[in-house]
Amino acid sequence: MAREKTVKFRQYILDDFQTEAVDHLMKGYSVLVSAPTGVGKTLIADYLIEQAIKEERRVVYTAPIKALSNQKYKEFKGWYGSGRVGIITGDVVIQPEAEIVIMTTEIFRNILHQEKERLYRFSHVVFDEIHYLSDLERGTVWEESIIFMPDNLRLLGLSATIPNAGELAAWIQEIKGHPVRVVYKKDRAVPLEHYVYNPLTGATTLKNLKRAWMQKKKREKAEESSTVNLRKNETHHKELVKCIYRRNGLPALYFIFSRLQCEVKAHELSAEFDFLTPEEKEKTRDILERATAQYNLKNWQTLQRLKDIYLKGIAFHHAGLLPALKEIVEMLFGEGLIRVMYATETFAVGINYPVRSVCFDSPTKWDGVTFRPMSALEYFQMAGRAGRRGIDERGFVYTLADLDRYRLDEFPSTNIDDVEELTSRFNLSYNSILNLFSNYSHEEILVVLNRNFATHQARNNKVFLENRLNRLQMELEKIRRVICADWGSFCCPQARAVALRQLRKKERRLRYIRGKRARKAITAEVKELKKSLAGISERECSEKEQERCRKRAKMYEELYRERLNLEERMASIKVAGRFEADLEAKTAILEDLDYLEPEGNLLPRGEFAMQIYAQELLITELYFSGYFHEWDEDQINAVIVAVDYEPRKGERLPRKLPFELRPVKKIIRDLIFRHGVGEEEIRFFPSLSPLAYQWSGGCDFLSLTRFAPNFQEGDIVSGFRRGIDLLRQIRTACLREDPLLAAKIKNCMEKMDRDLVQVNL
Repeated sequence: MAREKTVKFRQYILDDFQTEAVDHLMKGYSVLVSAPTGVGKTLIADYLIEQAIKEERRVVYTAPIKALSNQKYKEFKGWYGSGRVGIITGDVVIQPEAEIVIMTTEIFRNILHQEKERLYRFSHVVFDEIHYLSDLERGTVWEESIIFMPDNLRLLGLSATIPNAGELAAWIQEIKGHPVRVVYKKDRAVPLEHYVYNPLTGATTLKNLKRAWMQKKKREKAEESSTVNLRKNETHHKELVKCIYRRNGLPALYFIFSRLQCEVKAHELSAEFDFLTPEEKEKTRDILERATAQYNLKNWQTLQRLKDIYLKGIAFHHAGLLPALKEIVEMLFGEGLIRVMYATETFAVGINYPVRSVCFDSPTKWDGVTFRPMSALEYFQMAGRAGRRGIDERGFVYTLADLDRYRLDEFPSTNIDDVEELTSRFNLSYNSILNLFSNYSHEEILVVLNRNFATHQARNNKVFLENRLNRLQMELEKIRRVICADWGSFCCPQARAVALRQLRKKERRLRYIRGKRARKAITAEVKELKKSLAGISERECSEKEQERCRKRAKMYEELYRERLNLEERMASIKVAGRFEADLEAKTAILEDLDYLEPEGNLLPRGEFAMQIYAQELLITELYFSGYFHEWDEDQINAVIVAVDYEPRKGERLPRKLPFELRPVKKIIRDLIFRHGVGEEEIRFFPSLSPLAYQWSGGCDFLSLTRFAPNFQEGDIVSGFRRGIDLLRQIRTACLREDPLLAAKIKNCMEKMDRDLVQVNL
């Protein structure tokens, strides 16, 4: 169908789905865009923001991770100038009153709870990667953001392909009271080709791989070589890269769900491959020299060690890298000087660096608890980076297939129609409850709790099951009317044949039973059955009639079992009041801790805790126990990096800490064992505390890393930045009532927020 109108934005002519989304936004609707990765969803947000600036309106742009927020800030600042763009990420606040404000979704949620009036002058909020609503740990943040955002705000949600975007839009329209349009884009501008790779077959389909593998095993069995090691055809990333190189598939983005393996494989590949020309090497050296001077990395050993692989067009990228090094890698990648990039999945979130090929080192990933197969949504989120628009006719996706380690059923579906639906992950934190009691009455809170996506989905599910049950009942009644009235009685030849078989079976049993009581009971049953059969004459039915009755009865039984199953499922679905029990239990704990009065009024502890958005109970108890007043600034920094820190596997506590651990452990024990707080809700692990203490005391970062050979540089920086974020929350919470401590906390932040730890925007 011909395009009705052509819309040009910057150097691009907008696709039909982009034009449709823009039209809806300009008409004042909220819009959800469900489209594959890499087709240009963010261009819709860029268009909206440019129009808002022209019309002197304000827009909030939210992103799921700080790295993406920082990237968007740099982009918008380059387009519109630093005066019109601000950023708030918890650890960075620049021009929060600007026309365009970029923030993490958590910050947006926090503003809605604490300073909602700040958002009344905005016209739109952009939720990038809105499918995070289905994230197990963070999804509730997206739900709260939508539930509590002002009714005057219009929403633009950008998402990877999700099949139930219409259901999500219906929920938003229901609770916000204005139309929400859904724009779908199913086809990619650059189609994808999906392969698995194994040395037995090369790049092929999973079906062909299975056939080849079975043939190999049959040959080995025929040769009686049961002791043959099937790993003689061991799969290896270098073989896959070599295959892709021969197929003209570079540049490639190679996903590995292990930081260590990203580094190991990059170094292994660099020992055999060099992808850059002399001219490209010279350009790489120039970029590295400029970056070294910009970030003051002249004596940085990690950069010196990595220069050799960068000069061969190879790199790796993961959260453990120093932020400055990640920026260097991204810069080289953006300039086309990296041919093979080994990366963890964080590189797939929002950062727009398309390639010709995407590779997966395995079909499974570690989710923090166990190894599990990738979901279809995760697979397509990463695979969507393959194929450069205007450059490639096809994008290529390869999964390394080592069937000695992975089963065939662990490989993700390559059918976009198999992408999982979004499901609500709504839950109540203590902070959310305190903010609810601060802003609403108990009756209003119960109403608010019924506005979440989980309740909407439960209601839809119940309506669907009710409709299905009604249809089933009609089908059952229809079949019942045409089934013979004698079906199941001894008149029916079918039932009579069954009864005769039972009779013969009982008579055979009588021959072997020796017990008098048992013989007497069976004899009585046989007499009764014979009497019943003799008293009723058999109906004359043809075989054709009997077969028709059998089919109808079988269908009736199947439908009846389905009806019982549906009734059981319906009985288990709770629509209204789904979260009331959780609210009641956590409210009781807050009352027991003196955060809340029974009438719902906040006490001083509650007023403080509602402004802390991570480990609110632990931080509040530390504050009201006076420890932040007792500890010196360096000790506070040592403690704060331990709060909400999640240790990696095998990580141990330091032998010596710069603060007394016993009082902190007592507070944690009391919260869990005296007041009933869940163990999973309290997180404190002081791995980084000795490093934070030295850093706070003035140690330079290079010296710091020598004291911490087991920590990756990026983890140290992210741990310190998380601490700065918590310190900012504590300072805000105590600023009015405790200005002296607020000044002390500000000094703590300044001691931490310097040099390589400081965000460079």
